[in-house]
Amino acid sequence: MKFFEDLMESSAKVADKVAKVTGEYIDKGKEKINELSLENELGKAQKQLGALVYALHKSGEENDELVKQYIEDIAKIEAQLEEARKEDAEETVTPEVVKFCSKCGREAGADDAFCKNCGNNLK
Repeated sequence: MKFFEDLMESSAKVADKVAKVTGEYIDKGKEKINELSLENELGKAQKQLGALVYALHKSGEENDELVKQYIEDIAKIEAQLEEARKEDAEETVTPEVVKFCSKCGREAGADDAFCKNCGNNLK
């Protein structure tokens, strides 16, 4: 009976760890979507700037204030993207390695050579 209680306890711990890591991966995915969205926004802004410069050149007009505004908007997007990439690089998800004793079912540390419960060789 003790074996099954230990197994249930270990299973609950594993389920909690899986839920935690899954949540971390979901957050990571959201961050990646935000980064891709910013890259898309940057591309659009750069394309609009190019179209504006071309249209102004073709018509012989000048509008330095509008061009300057487009450049400032692009710089803001680039700063947001840089910050998102910086945060992404700092937050890496490293799943925890979980081992279980094949004899008693107890959870063991990733580096444990022997089960702390029954002494079974885990290597």
